[in-house]
Amino acid sequence: MDRHDDSDPVMTGSLLSRTALIGLILLSTACSSEPEPQQPTDGAVARFDLPEQDKGEMARQRALSEAMPGKIDPPDAKWTQVDGGARYGEPGKTPLIEMTCEDGMVSVTRNAASDDGAKALLAFVGYRGILRLKVENDGKAWRGALRSDDPHWIAVTGGPFYATVAGGGKVISPASSIAAGTITNCTIEPDATIKGVDETEAPPA
Repeated sequence: MDRHDDSDPVMTGSLLSRTALIGLILLSTACSSEPEPQQPTDGAVARFDLPEQDKGEMARQRALSEAMPGKIDPPDAKWTQVDGGARYGEPGKTPLIEMTCEDGMVSVTRNAASDDGAKALLAFVGYRGILRLKVENDGKAWRGALRSDDPHWIAVTGGPFYATVAGGGKVISPASSIAAGTITNCTIEPDATIKGVDETEAPPA
């Protein structure tokens, strides 16, 4: 009698595929059975403490941002004419900017404290130009001066402008005939020597 061979290639392949599929299902079930990270039971968001060096850096950045204020545009600020010059600020408060004329020089004070002896540029940015004035701080304010006939004063006399200096923010100023007059009326006598100015720095005629 011939022996019947029970090994059917089609059935054998199907059996192997089913075995592999069952194995994948069991593996997936085992992975999903791993415990999930525990969340706070009271619904609070978990907090993590920053390393000390990161805390120090954040504090430094915060102090730096506080030392460099942004736009300064008080609604009550205005230009006021005073003896020999003009002031810009709120009534009853320390002026933000002061200008005076002396011996053909326009002196500017920006009342913003900094390190005593620090040097910087006080920039006046207007519609018609930019003036960069060398200033020095005495611990209370930035101070500098420039000849009244310097053409860069057009930044102030030509319309609205803003004044900015390191650590002092950006003071927004409307167009002002008072501020402009302090400069344009600060005349230089013919053949006069301006106090504190090297003649080699005088602008060309």
